[in-house]
Amino acid sequence: MKRIWYILSMRCEEADRLRSVMSQVKLTRSERIAMTLHQAICRSCRAAARQVRVLDEAVRDLRETPESVGGVPEVGLSSAAKDRIRHRLRAARSDTSSH
Repeated sequence: MKRIWYILSMRCEEADRLRSVMSQVKLTRSERIAMTLHQAICRSCRAAARQVRVLDEAVRDLRETPESVGGVPEVGLSSAAKDRIRHRLRAARSDTSSH
């Protein structure tokens, strides 16, 4: 009965705690079920879980980039990324100056 109550009454704080430890420790079956049900009804926790997944993928991609030297990725943005940022900054400046 205690497990069922845990599953049905998970709060966002507990979901957040579990999200932070699940990359290091395998969650129990009750914890996994509770997380799944909680995220099904909680928009904020679904968004937080998506953000964690995106960050995990970005870190994994950084570790796998061919530009890394000795397992440490090169620091800095690519030329294409810098050009996109410059373009958006110019566009934002021109939008604000026309008002």
